[in-house]
Amino acid sequence: MTAPRPLHHPLPHPLHSAGPPVWDVTRAAGLGALPASPDALAFLPDLRAALAGVLVAAGGVDLVFVGRSPEPLRAYLGGLLWGVGVPWRVSGLNVSLLNATLDAGQVRTLRPLLAGAGLHPRELVRSGRRAALVDVVASGGTFAELHRALRDWAQEDGLGGRCVTRRVRLVGLLRGGYARPAAQRWNAQSGLRGVQARSVLTGAALWSWLAEDGGKVAPRFPADTWAAPPGGLPARDPERLAALAQARTLFLLGQRRDERAVMTAALNAAGGQRVAAVRALCGAWRGAASPLPERGGRLPRHRPAG
Repeated sequence: MTAPRPLHHPLPHPLHSAGPPVWDVTRAAGLGALPASPDALAFLPDLRAALAGVLVAAGGVDLVFVGRSPEPLRAYLGGLLWGVGVPWRVSGLNVSLLNATLDAGQVRTLRPLLAGAGLHPRELVRSGRRAALVDVVASGGTFAELHRALRDWAQEDGLGGRCVTRRVRLVGLLRGGYARPAAQRWNAQSGLRGVQARSVLTGAALWSWLAEDGGKVAPRFPADTWAAPPGGLPARDPERLAALAQARTLFLLGQRRDERAVMTAALNAAGGQRVAAVRALCGAWRGAASPLPERGGRLPRHRPAG
Protein backbone atom coordinates (compact mmCIF):
# COMPACT_ATOMS: atom_id res chain seq x y z
CA MET A 1 0.00 0.00 0.00
CA THR A 2 1.26 3.48 -0.83
CA ALA A 3 2.41 5.39 2.23
CA PRO A 4 0.03 8.15 3.34
CA ARG A 5 1.13 11.66 2.49
CA PRO A 6 0.23 14.74 4.50
CA LEU A 7 -1.09 17.75 2.66
CA HIS A 8 1.66 20.37 2.77
CA HIS A 9 1.38 22.13 -0.58
CA PRO A 10 2.75 25.68 -0.84
CA LEU A 11 0.35 28.50 -1.53
CA PRO A 12 -1.69 28.93 -3.71
CA HIS A 13 -2.79 25.25 -3.66
CA PRO A 14 -6.48 25.58 -2.69
CA LEU A 15 -6.30 22.87 -0.01
CA HIS A 16 -3.17 24.20 1.67
CA SER A 17 -3.68 24.57 5.42
CA ALA A 18 -1.64 26.25 8.15
CA GLY A 19 -1.83 23.96 11.16
CA PRO A 20 -1.31 20.27 11.98
CA PRO A 21 -0.77 17.86 9.06
CA VAL A 22 -3.89 16.39 7.47
CA TRP A 23 -4.61 13.65 4.95
CA ASP A 24 -4.33 14.69 1.30
CA VAL A 25 -7.82 14.18 -0.15
CA THR A 26 -6.64 15.21 -3.62
CA ARG A 27 -4.94 11.82 -4.04
CA ALA A 28 -6.64 8.43 -3.77
CA ALA A 29 -3.28 6.79 -3.03
CA GLY A 30 -2.76 6.62 0.71
CA LEU A 31 -6.34 7.30 1.73
CA GLY A 32 -7.25 3.62 1.85
CA ALA A 33 -10.83 2.35 1.88
CA LEU A 34 -13.37 5.05 2.70
CA PRO A 35 -17.04 4.71 3.63
CA ALA A 36 -19.88 6.19 1.57
CA SER A 37 -20.59 9.86 2.21
CA PRO A 38 -24.34 10.51 1.82
CA ASP A 39 -24.22 13.65 3.99
CA ALA A 40 -22.00 15.49 1.51
CA LEU A 41 -24.53 14.88 -1.27
CA ALA A 42 -27.57 15.60 0.90
CA PHE A 43 -26.26 19.07 1.79
CA LEU A 44 -24.85 19.84 -1.66
CA PRO A 45 -27.52 22.34 -2.86
CA ASP A 46 -27.21 24.40 0.33
CA LEU A 47 -23.42 24.09 0.25
CA ARG A 48 -23.35 25.44 -3.31
CA ALA A 49 -25.48 28.42 -2.30
CA ALA A 50 -23.31 29.13 0.74
CA LEU A 51 -20.08 28.96 -1.25
CA ALA A 52 -21.58 31.16 -3.97
CA GLY A 53 -22.42 33.73 -1.30
CA VAL A 54 -18.87 33.57 0.06
CA LEU A 55 -17.26 34.06 -3.36
CA VAL A 56 -19.51 37.01 -4.18
CA ALA A 57 -18.97 38.61 -0.75
CA ALA A 58 -15.19 38.17 -0.97
CA GLY A 59 -15.10 39.91 -4.34
CA GLY A 60 -11.99 38.22 -5.71
CA VAL A 61 -9.57 38.68 -2.80
CA ASP A 62 -7.59 35.81 -1.27
CA LEU A 63 -9.71 33.43 0.84
CA VAL A 64 -8.58 32.09 4.22
CA PHE A 65 -10.98 29.54 5.70
CA VAL A 66 -10.70 29.63 9.49
CA GLY A 67 -10.90 26.56 11.69
CA ARG A 68 -12.54 23.25 10.91
CA SER A 69 -16.17 24.27 10.34
CA PRO A 70 -15.70 25.45 6.72
CA GLU A 71 -13.88 22.24 5.66
CA PRO A 72 -16.67 21.05 3.29
CA LEU A 73 -16.75 24.43 1.55
CA ARG A 74 -13.01 24.34 1.00
CA ALA A 75 -12.95 20.72 -0.21
CA TYR A 76 -15.66 21.50 -2.75
CA LEU A 77 -13.94 24.74 -3.80
CA GLY A 78 -10.67 22.84 -4.15
CA GLY A 79 -12.30 20.65 -6.78
CA LEU A 80 -13.95 23.60 -8.51
CA LEU A 81 -10.56 25.33 -8.83
CA TRP A 82 -8.63 22.20 -9.83
CA GLY A 83 -6.95 22.85 -13.16
CA VAL A 84 -8.35 26.40 -13.32
CA GLY A 85 -6.10 29.44 -12.98
CA VAL A 86 -7.38 32.24 -10.77
CA PRO A 87 -5.39 35.23 -9.43
CA TRP A 88 -6.68 34.84 -5.87
CA ARG A 89 -5.35 32.35 -3.35
CA VAL A 90 -7.22 29.91 -1.14
CA SER A 91 -5.85 28.51 2.10
CA GLY A 92 -6.92 27.27 5.50
CA LEU A 93 -6.01 28.47 8.98
CA ASN A 94 -6.75 25.59 11.31
CA VAL A 95 -6.93 27.27 14.71
CA SER A 96 -9.60 26.73 17.37
CA LEU A 97 -10.53 30.04 19.01
CA LEU A 98 -14.08 29.53 20.25
CA ASN A 99 -14.52 31.62 23.42
CA ALA A 100 -10.74 32.21 23.58
CA THR A 101 -8.89 35.38 24.58
CA LEU A 102 -5.25 35.13 23.55
CA ASP A 103 -2.42 36.11 25.87
CA ALA A 104 0.86 37.62 24.63
CA GLY A 105 2.60 34.25 24.32
CA GLN A 106 -0.24 32.71 22.34
CA VAL A 107 -0.31 35.70 20.00
CA ARG A 108 3.39 35.13 19.26
CA THR A 109 2.84 31.43 18.50
CA LEU A 110 -0.08 32.36 16.25
CA ARG A 111 2.03 34.53 13.96
CA PRO A 112 3.77 31.71 12.03
CA LEU A 113 0.33 30.18 11.42
CA LEU A 114 -1.02 33.48 10.13
CA ALA A 115 2.01 33.81 7.86
CA GLY A 116 1.52 30.24 6.63
CA ALA A 117 -2.00 31.15 5.56
CA GLY A 118 -0.76 34.19 3.61
CA LEU A 119 -1.65 36.77 6.27
CA HIS A 120 1.75 38.25 7.21
CA PRO A 121 0.94 42.02 7.38
CA ARG A 122 4.23 43.05 5.79
CA GLU A 123 3.70 40.65 2.88
CA LEU A 124 0.15 41.88 2.37
CA VAL A 125 1.44 45.45 2.16
CA ARG A 126 4.41 44.55 -0.04
CA SER A 127 2.34 42.54 -2.51
CA GLY A 128 -0.72 44.77 -2.43
CA ARG A 129 -2.89 41.71 -1.81
CA ARG A 130 -6.11 41.64 0.18
CA ALA A 131 -7.69 38.71 2.00
CA ALA A 132 -11.02 37.59 3.43
CA LEU A 133 -11.30 35.45 6.54
CA VAL A 134 -14.18 32.98 6.14
CA ASP A 135 -15.79 31.17 9.06
CA VAL A 136 -19.06 29.93 10.47
CA VAL A 137 -20.23 32.60 12.94
CA ALA A 138 -21.53 31.99 16.45
CA SER A 139 -20.64 35.32 18.05
CA GLY A 140 -17.78 36.67 15.91
CA GLY A 141 -15.23 36.26 18.70
CA THR A 142 -12.81 34.27 16.53
CA PHE A 143 -12.79 37.01 13.90
CA ALA A 144 -12.20 39.66 16.57
CA GLU A 145 -9.23 37.80 18.10
CA LEU A 146 -7.61 37.14 14.73
CA HIS A 147 -8.03 40.73 13.59
CA ARG A 148 -6.63 42.02 16.87
CA ALA A 149 -3.59 39.75 16.52
CA LEU A 150 -3.00 40.94 12.95
CA ARG A 151 -3.35 44.63 13.86
CA ASP A 152 -0.96 44.29 16.82
CA TRP A 153 1.56 42.51 14.59
CA ALA A 154 1.32 45.25 11.98
CA GLN A 155 1.82 47.95 14.63
CA GLU A 156 4.90 46.19 16.03
CA ASP A 157 6.30 46.06 12.49
CA GLY A 158 5.77 49.81 12.15
CA LEU A 159 3.01 49.47 9.57
CA GLY A 160 0.07 50.68 11.67
CA GLY A 161 -3.07 48.71 12.37
CA ARG A 162 -5.03 50.47 9.63
CA CYS A 163 -3.19 48.51 6.95
CA VAL A 164 -4.81 45.34 8.29
CA THR A 165 -8.21 47.00 8.66
CA ARG A 166 -8.08 47.94 4.97
CA ARG A 167 -6.64 44.69 3.67
CA VAL A 168 -8.32 41.88 5.68
CA ARG A 169 -12.10 41.66 5.39
CA LEU A 170 -14.48 39.16 6.99
CA VAL A 171 -17.12 36.82 5.56
CA GLY A 172 -19.26 35.11 8.18
CA LEU A 173 -21.64 32.22 7.52
CA LEU A 174 -24.63 33.08 9.71
CA ARG A 175 -27.59 30.85 10.44
CA GLY A 176 -30.70 32.46 9.00
CA GLY A 177 -33.30 33.40 11.61
CA TYR A 178 -30.79 32.93 14.41
CA ALA A 179 -32.28 34.25 17.66
CA ARG A 180 -29.08 35.23 19.49
CA PRO A 181 -28.55 39.00 19.19
CA ALA A 182 -24.76 38.56 19.53
CA ALA A 183 -24.71 36.51 16.35
CA GLN A 184 -26.83 38.98 14.40
CA ARG A 185 -24.52 41.83 15.44
CA TRP A 186 -21.22 39.96 15.20
CA ASN A 187 -19.71 42.51 12.82
CA ALA A 188 -20.58 45.48 15.09
CA GLN A 189 -18.04 44.58 17.78
CA SER A 190 -15.73 47.40 18.84
CA GLY A 191 -12.70 45.32 17.82
CA LEU A 192 -13.97 45.15 14.25
CA ARG A 193 -14.69 48.85 13.81
CA GLY A 194 -13.89 49.91 10.26
CA VAL A 195 -13.40 46.33 9.02
CA GLN A 196 -15.37 45.37 5.92
CA ALA A 197 -17.58 42.48 7.01
CA ARG A 198 -20.36 40.57 5.26
CA SER A 199 -22.79 37.91 6.43
CA VAL A 200 -23.83 34.99 4.22
CA LEU A 201 -27.10 33.53 5.51
CA THR A 202 -27.47 29.75 5.55
CA GLY A 203 -30.24 27.38 6.53
CA ALA A 204 -30.22 25.99 10.05
CA ALA A 205 -29.48 22.42 8.91
CA LEU A 206 -26.40 23.38 6.88
CA TRP A 207 -25.12 25.70 9.62
CA SER A 208 -25.42 22.96 12.24
CA TRP A 209 -23.76 20.41 9.94
CA LEU A 210 -20.81 22.73 9.36
CA ALA A 211 -20.46 24.06 12.89
CA GLU A 212 -21.48 21.15 15.07
CA ASP A 213 -22.61 17.87 13.55
CA GLY A 214 -20.32 17.06 10.62
CA GLY A 215 -17.09 15.10 10.95
CA LYS A 216 -13.77 16.92 10.58
CA VAL A 217 -10.69 16.03 8.54
CA ALA A 218 -8.34 18.14 10.68
CA PRO A 219 -7.72 17.70 14.40
CA ARG A 220 -8.81 20.40 16.81
CA PHE A 221 -5.95 22.88 17.34
CA PRO A 222 -6.55 25.16 20.36
CA ALA A 223 -4.20 27.93 21.46
CA ASP A 224 -2.46 25.94 24.19
CA THR A 225 -1.13 23.47 21.58
CA TRP A 226 0.17 25.97 18.99
CA ALA A 227 3.69 26.00 20.41
CA ALA A 228 4.03 22.20 20.05
CA PRO A 229 1.71 21.02 17.23
CA PRO A 230 1.21 17.30 16.59
CA GLY A 231 3.75 15.92 14.14
CA GLY A 232 1.85 12.98 12.66
CA LEU A 233 -1.31 12.51 10.67
CA PRO A 234 -4.60 12.17 12.59
CA ALA A 235 -5.78 8.71 13.61
CA ARG A 236 -8.02 6.87 11.15
CA ASP A 237 -10.95 6.49 13.52
CA PRO A 238 -14.50 6.07 12.12
CA GLU A 239 -15.35 9.77 12.46
CA ARG A 240 -12.15 10.78 10.64
CA LEU A 241 -12.75 8.26 7.85
CA ALA A 242 -16.26 9.62 7.36
CA ALA A 243 -14.87 13.16 7.15
CA LEU A 244 -12.23 12.08 4.63
CA ALA A 245 -14.89 10.40 2.49
CA GLN A 246 -16.97 13.56 2.65
CA ALA A 247 -14.05 15.79 1.63
CA ARG A 248 -12.96 13.41 -1.14
CA THR A 249 -16.51 13.26 -2.52
CA LEU A 250 -16.83 17.05 -2.60
CA PHE A 251 -13.39 17.50 -4.12
CA LEU A 252 -14.17 15.09 -6.97
CA LEU A 253 -17.59 16.62 -7.56
CA GLY A 254 -16.07 20.05 -7.99
CA GLN A 255 -13.95 18.84 -10.91
CA ARG A 256 -16.93 17.82 -13.05
CA ARG A 257 -18.00 20.02 -15.93
CA ASP A 258 -21.70 19.51 -15.14
CA GLU A 259 -21.13 20.43 -11.49
CA ARG A 260 -19.30 23.59 -12.50
CA ALA A 261 -22.26 24.52 -14.69
CA VAL A 262 -24.61 24.10 -11.72
CA MET A 263 -22.27 26.17 -9.57
CA THR A 264 -22.25 28.88 -12.24
CA ALA A 265 -26.03 29.07 -11.89
CA ALA A 266 -25.67 29.34 -8.09
CA LEU A 267 -23.17 32.17 -8.49
CA ASN A 268 -25.47 33.99 -10.89
CA ALA A 269 -28.32 33.65 -8.38
CA ALA A 270 -26.07 35.15 -5.68
CA GLY A 271 -25.26 38.19 -7.83
CA GLY A 272 -21.97 36.91 -9.18
CA GLN A 273 -22.31 38.68 -12.51
CA ARG A 274 -21.68 41.95 -10.66
CA VAL A 275 -18.25 40.71 -9.48
CA ALA A 276 -15.45 40.69 -12.06
CA ALA A 277 -13.55 37.84 -10.37
CA VAL A 278 -16.64 35.64 -10.34
CA ARG A 279 -17.39 36.36 -13.99
CA ALA A 280 -13.80 35.43 -14.85
CA LEU A 281 -14.07 32.17 -12.89
CA CYS A 282 -17.27 31.17 -14.67
CA GLY A 283 -15.63 31.96 -18.00
CA ALA A 284 -12.63 29.81 -17.09
CA TRP A 285 -14.94 26.90 -16.29
CA ARG A 286 -16.64 27.22 -19.68
CA GLY A 287 -13.28 27.14 -21.43
CA ALA A 288 -11.74 24.29 -19.45
CA ALA A 289 -12.19 20.60 -19.92
CA SER A 290 -13.09 18.56 -16.86
CA PRO A 291 -9.81 17.36 -15.30
CA LEU A 292 -9.42 13.63 -15.77
CA PRO A 293 -9.72 11.92 -12.39
CA GLU A 294 -6.78 9.81 -11.32
CA ARG A 295 -7.23 6.08 -11.21
CA GLY A 296 -9.44 5.25 -8.25
CA GLY A 297 -11.00 8.71 -8.35
CA ARG A 298 -14.62 7.70 -8.85
CA LEU A 299 -17.16 9.17 -6.48
CA PRO A 300 -17.95 7.00 -3.46
CA ARG A 301 -21.31 5.29 -3.90
CA HIS A 302 -23.81 4.72 -1.16
CA ARG A 303 -24.20 1.01 -0.44
CA PRO A 304 -27.45 0.05 1.30
CA ALA A 305 -27.04 -1.96 4.48
CA GLY A 306 -27.82 -5.63 4.44
